[in-house]
Amino acid sequence: MDQSKSRIISKIEQQSGNKDRYSLYINNVFVIGVSSDIFIKYRLIEGQEINHIEEIIKAEENKKAENYALKLLSYCSKSEQEIILKMREKGYEPESIKATIDFLKKHQYINDEAYASSLVENRTKSKKLGKARIKQELYRKGISKDIIQNTITEQISPEDEYENALGLAEKKLCTTYKNDDDRSKYQKLGAFLQRKGFDYEVISKVLTKLIR
Repeated sequence: MDQSKSRIISKIEQQSGNKDRYSLYINNVFVIGVSSDIFIKYRLIEGQEINHIEEIIKAEENKKAENYALKLLSYCSKSEQEIILKMREKGYEPESIKATIDFLKKHQYINDEAYASSLVENRTKSKKLGKARIKQELYRKGISKDIIQNTITEQISPEDEYENALGLAEKKLCTTYKNDDDRSKYQKLGAFLQRKGFDYEVISKVLTKLIR
């Protein structure tokens, strides 16, 4: 667009496919579609001279980014890093991603501490996983080491870890491994508990109780 020419909003048209969006024309040329939020925020009216169209375009881009992030969160909770990666994949600019993350944090839509706490509770109570497996999952989701360590320490006691491992082992001995000899049971059960994320001390204690 010619920078030396006055920029006049020649037409504002409500979009037929989406009543919450408006097509903005400047000097009879379509420039951008904007949400009703941006339309109201910038008080856009026909005949208005406009010298901050770049700001409006950026605001609209940020609004789209916010809406995309909120849509992701409507399906299930996500960590900050998961949102960032999804937005990068979608092609949003770093500035829009940062603005969106700031918005989500400000309004408590994302909170890595709360997210980690919820995940740890689910993985220990529903899936009976050990600390190592849970830590790996939290690392993959971009949770900081400090949050992971604090959450694990606060929510998983040695007693809970042992009881979860014992319960899984007892179930395996009554089903999958019930016809195996003791040596086979020992080896298979140890490997199974290790895959579930339990450490050597817990596994040894469980095997000693159930097999030796």
